Amino acid sequence: MEAVLADNKLKQFIYHDISKPTSFHAKDLAKWRKCVAKARRIIVEGVRDHIDLNLHGKETPIVM
Repeated sequence: MEAVLADNKLKQFIYHDISKPTSFHAKDLAKWRKCVAKARRIIVEGVRDHIDLNLHGKETPIVM
């Protein structure tokens, strides 16, 4: 996971709290939002396969 984030220049998102830009430039905010979304997507995709394998074949509880 770390290598994939590093390849995408997003490794800082797992080691530091990257605050939302306080500048009023729309470009800065758009770039930050794009990086956050991309980092989240990479992490979720990496974890999803592991979760799917653990849940495969298990019964789903019925919630009412």
